[in-house]
Amino acid sequence: MSTVREKLIEATFQEVFTSGYSAASLANILNRAEVKKGAMYHYFPSKKNMVLAMINEKLEQRTKNKWEPIINEDGNLIDILISILQDTKGFNLNEGCPLGNLLQEQLGEDEDFKNILTSILKKWKDIFVSILEKSKEKNQINKDINTLQCATFLIASIEGAILLSKKSNDKQDFEDCMIQLINYINSLR
Repeated sequence: MSTVREKLIEATFQEVFTSGYSAASLANILNRAEVKKGAMYHYFPSKKNMVLAMINEKLEQRTKNKWEPIINEDGNLIDILISILQDTKGFNLNEGCPLGNLLQEQLGEDEDFKNILTSILKKWKDIFVSILEKSKEKNQINKDINTLQCATFLIASIEGAILLSKKSNDKQDFEDCMIQLINYINSLR
């Protein structure tokens, strides 16, 4: 059974993901969570604080859950990364990436959002750098690859492809981008 706080975090995620932060309705969040406003104030002083907690707990964990396990795999890490990129079901191409959506909406609007979102983005980049460094150690990619630049490019390409697919409402855009990104990744070998 979920606690009131967990229900609020989940409802906040759903509301912000479907509506964006600015359009997210506190009433909708409370209805989704089946929680009264007074109970919300026991945990969070405002909608902003609740959204910041959701970002910190939910979005960071989603990023880690999707990408960090690659680091500990025994097989070819590049092949594993490619298989994730080829699995379009692993990406929400209609509503976009929750992290990417918030980055677009809030990055320049509020210092608190900027700090937490850029922190998660940095952790994602660090995960990709680790994957690429381990791939170098295992002789799966060229030793002269600049892993920080490569990680930045991979994230930008993935986020851009998701955004393009969301805006065009056509998953083919994502698939086409992934074909080219995979060609790039294969060129690192």
